[in-house]
Amino acid sequence: MNTRSVDLFLSDEVQTLLDDFAALLDVRVTLFSLTGERLRRGKAMRNCEFCRILQEDMGKLDRCLSLDQLKQSEAAEYHDVSLYRCHAGLYEGIAPICVHGKTAGFLMIGQFTLDEAKMPEWIDGIEDEKKREEMRRAYLELPSFSQEKMDGILGLFKTLIDYIAVRELAVVQDDRLRQEIDRYIEKHATGAIRLPEMAKKLRRSVSTISQFLRRNYHTNFKDLVIEYRLTQAERFWKAHPDASVAEAAFAAGFSDQFYFSRVFRKRRGVPPGVFRAQFRGRR
Repeated sequence: MNTRSVDLFLSDEVQTLLDDFAALLDVRVTLFSLTGERLRRGKAMRNCEFCRILQEDMGKLDRCLSLDQLKQSEAAEYHDVSLYRCHAGLYEGIAPICVHGKTAGFLMIGQFTLDEAKMPEWIDGIEDEKKREEMRRAYLELPSFSQEKMDGILGLFKTLIDYIAVRELAVVQDDRLRQEIDRYIEKHATGAIRLPEMAKKLRRSVSTISQFLRRNYHTNFKDLVIEYRLTQAERFWKAHPDASVAEAAFAAGFSDQFYFSRVFRKRRGVPPGVFRAQFRGRR
């Protein structure tokens, strides 16, 4: 399993889809991180009564968690949707969520029964009659599907996973932070832009953002802003080949055209006037 520590984030669109999926079938749809941490459950559903009794009253929580970890490892290895019967006799499905070709988390559906499945024999072995009847009632209250319907549900579940991957509606937290930084720079690049103000807006510390950029992109906030503004100046000249150096500089967010010229030449290898001439010549 890929052991990279990630914080999986789903877009509002996917969260709505999961909620609708859970509500329609009355099943639990649970999102897990790569490390097995439960991140979200569809419609904020509580655990089913059967599992609550099993885990809290009968002390089987550790066994349930161990099985979850095992199935998550298998899902990461085989990269496919799988249906299995848990140690308590209920059916669950699991599929990996992939981001940029790597497993970033897991989506699980459960707990339900199949129409032809018999009530687990271990329930009859519970000595406490009251607890035994309580478990029987809880089992019968679980959603139950025919094998044919279950195949359709798994097909829909797989389509949902593929949709998330294709649309890239799930991102790791690192990707999300970079997107937030880029959006902030894009919005404020033509004016005064400062790291402390952005950090406050993004609810991050200055050191967190600085370390993030240095560790993941080998850059810093100042260079990131400069690079964005230079790119904007290039785009400006493509659209306005006759514009002056000063006009391009100010349009991109530089307050000093001479500073812009020095930075442009240093980073692009040619003076801005030479770069502009390329587009004027084509015109």
